[in-house]
Amino acid sequence: MRYHALMHITVRDPRRDRNLQRFAELCATSGLADQARRLHEALTLTRAAGRDMIRVMIAAGAFESAALAVIGGEATWIVSKGGEGRCLASVVLPGMSEEVTSEGASPALALLGAWASASLVSTTKPAAEAALPVRPAGTLLH
Repeated sequence: MRYHALMHITVRDPRRDRNLQRFAELCATSGLADQARRLHEALTLTRAAGRDMIRVMIAAGAFESAALAVIGGEATWIVSKGGEGRCLASVVLPGMSEEVTSEGASPALALLGAWASASLVSTTKPAAEAALPVRPAGTLLH
């Protein structure tokens, strides 16, 4: 999360929110040929560890692995592919109590779109809500 601190007041960066919203929309409307471009854009939106390795994955066409590296190991996720080839991905980021789902032309695009949308939701939660467990015990992401 990016915040600007002004005299002990925390204010969200509206540019980052706009960039995440635009990125989520692009992921939903992009085709298979756009996967590498979307992954490179995702690297500009996150502080993902292993950026050089992610770039190697992108160059090798390992788009799903690169997308998982971008969203990070702390995220909970699930991906499905429908009969018409469209994919759905749900992502739960640390501190969230519900998943965010997005559609894409590939598993990587769906994951990136869900991650961007979840990032928007997770940055808007009040501090009291952010302290909730990621998932209540006994629940499953579906």
